[in-house]
Amino acid sequence: MMHVLKEEKGYTLVTVLLIFAVAAIITVSLVSASVSTFKTVKVSETGTQDKLNAEMVADEATALIEKQVDSINSVIATGTVMPSQLISMLQAAITNIQQQKNGKCSIEYKTLKDGTAPDGIVLGKVTISVPVGKSGKALTKVMTLSTVSDVFQYTAVTPSNMYLYGSPYIIGDVNIGGNLYVSNYGNYIDGYTKYIQTYYPAINGTLTVKGRYYEAGQQPAGKGISTPVYNFYSWNTFGPESFKKYFSVAPVVKSRQLTVDKINIGDMITAKALKWPENVEKNSCDSYNIDKNGNAFGYDVTASQVGSQPIKGNLYVGDDLIVGENKSLTVNGDLYVKDDLTVKGNLTVKGKIYVGGYADLNGVLSTGADKYIYIAGNATLSDVSALNLNGVMYVNGSLTSSGDVNTNGSIYVRGNADVENFSNSNGTLILLCDGNIQLANNNLYKDNPKVIDAYLYSNSNLFIYGIGSNLKINGGIYGNTISLSASRGSTINKPIYDWFKIILIGYKLEFQNPQPADPAKSRLTVKFKKDMILNPPKGIPTVNKVTLKEINTSVQ
Repeated sequence: MMHVLKEEKGYTLVTVLLIFAVAAIITVSLVSASVSTFKTVKVSETGTQDKLNAEMVADEATALIEKQVDSINSVIATGTVMPSQLISMLQAAITNIQQQKNGKCSIEYKTLKDGTAPDGIVLGKVTISVPVGKSGKALTKVMTLSTVSDVFQYTAVTPSNMYLYGSPYIIGDVNIGGNLYVSNYGNYIDGYTKYIQTYYPAINGTLTVKGRYYEAGQQPAGKGISTPVYNFYSWNTFGPESFKKYFSVAPVVKSRQLTVDKINIGDMITAKALKWPENVEKNSCDSYNIDKNGNAFGYDVTASQVGSQPIKGNLYVGDDLIVGENKSLTVNGDLYVKDDLTVKGNLTVKGKIYVGGYADLNGVLSTGADKYIYIAGNATLSDVSALNLNGVMYVNGSLTSSGDVNTNGSIYVRGNADVENFSNSNGTLILLCDGNIQLANNNLYKDNPKVIDAYLYSNSNLFIYGIGSNLKINGGIYGNTISLSASRGSTINKPIYDWFKIILIGYKLEFQNPQPADPAKSRLTVKFKKDMILNPPKGIPTVNKVTLKEINTSVQ
């Protein structure tokens, strides 16, 4: 019996020793983990503080640059400043700021456009670099200083009201000089005005509204198409405290001065107006001839009639000119068309182009580096095939576009612009109208958005639909009033048959139900194209002042 008890006492001692050993190991591990965690937290806190300090230095430098820009603009406002003088002022300002920061950061200025080109743009890139503590990394902030019109520095701008019907998605800065109206009902026209209940709009960026906020969360009642659609909604006021309710992504309110200058499109078109030369008689016969100076004359002219050789001088067409499909015409001088111009092939003109009547433009159209095309009547673009435009176009009438317009250029329109099935894969299109702009029936019923690199500007009403359409605009929008109407997810144009399912009697839109919660599923997205200013399109309007715009901030 005593032998058994001794064994039990021995086992007990071993067990206690094992428990103490395990406890010691756990304690050491916990202490080691705590020390490691403490060190990690301290490193993380130090890294975060270093980044915040670097951001503060960059912000201080930016504020100093903004102050210098205001001073330079004050000088510009008092008299004429030549581009070379402006560049010298900008360089001196940056050098002065660099000295003020006294080694806390480096500031580099590089002139990208010196104002000597036909567009007259002065463009500089400013790079601020700040060390992030002792990490070996640097915070880099890239900005531009330019004379490009400041309207192109924001995602969406209106001096009046903005109407966001349903769930359009805006990414970037929004400036509204009047009231902002939001609703969770998108609208579209299918014989008459119809509605789709979806989410409220999303603005991922800053918002400035000089007027008031209004919401409409009830089903609109009206069906007419001649009455402005906003009259069919029941609007109620709300404040920023309710943003989370009336925005699916709530913007950050920012107080700023809305100083965007209106572009006088009509005056610009008038200034570029061309006409038939008074010293050239209209050739009223069908013969085509070339004079001793290489100038060509004809009445109704086709590319086949001219032949494959370039015209050495100017081409004067007394009536219509047709460049058919798979045909090419090259004019080394100017082109004057008394009446209508039709292009389905390739038209290259080294000088200016004058069209006294109507223009139907497809294929490839090129003008000289500092030249342009002036159309006295209306213009239709891309009704047969995509238009590849190398140049700037001024339309004294209205514009209809039915397909792709590939360009890094500008189109000015005195009248209205109706745009369908549009995209741009060759830069950024600047479309500026004195009249209304409407984008509808673009990329209909597709699940993936069509990307459009464009900036749309209207001195009247701008209305863009994203119900059947599915668009992502990389650029920006301006309108005297802006209206965006969108749903989310898929939209199907479902065929409707008779009782026996034999005869097609019509179509009906069907929407994804429930609507997706993700704002990125919106069928209409407008996102500011920050790098557009680094490669400004031909003919982009300029102003007599300098604008500072941040392009990118990174740590690496």
